[in-house]
Amino acid sequence: MKIKSLILLVFCCASINLLAQQTTEEKLYRIDQIQQGFFTKFVYKKQVIDSPFALQIPLLEANDPEVSFEFNKFKQQRKWMNWISRVGLGLTIYSWIKPGQVTDEIRYATIGATTLVNIYVGLVSMQHFERALTKYNSLTGEAPQLSFELKTSGAQGTTMGLNWKYNF
Repeated sequence: MKIKSLILLVFCCASINLLAQQTTEEKLYRIDQIQQGFFTKFVYKKQVIDSPFALQIPLLEANDPEVSFEFNKFKQQRKWMNWISRVGLGLTIYSWIKPGQVTDEIRYATIGATTLVNIYVGLVSMQHFERALTKYNSLTGEAPQLSFELKTSGAQGTTMGLNWKYNF
């Protein structure tokens, strides 16, 4: 009797667990960029997003190694920018707290160097983000397409048309 009860229990538990094991393939949605002056905004699922960091979830859900690598490289370089900025800020605060310990030339050179390095790292990091976004959008397969069509339709003759496909 105990063996039958155990087998019944194992069978019921196994069948309940198997119901939740179905894999689903999620649809990828295109991410478009909007340039507004000096700022870039992104449109994802009809929502306007200000920060590229907010696109982390859709970019990494693509499960593409190139997209993941480029986006993680972008995040890593943005962290470096924060640390570099903190060095310049720390030296400036230290020179205000203890005047005379740091000369003005060293302070200005440090601030200038951290600014230049931040600009360079920022440009390189945005290149990585652009590569990740381009690869992601190529995976969605929803790129806007403009095509020229020439069709023949029996007795009516030949028709020409310009076809524009864009998913709204």
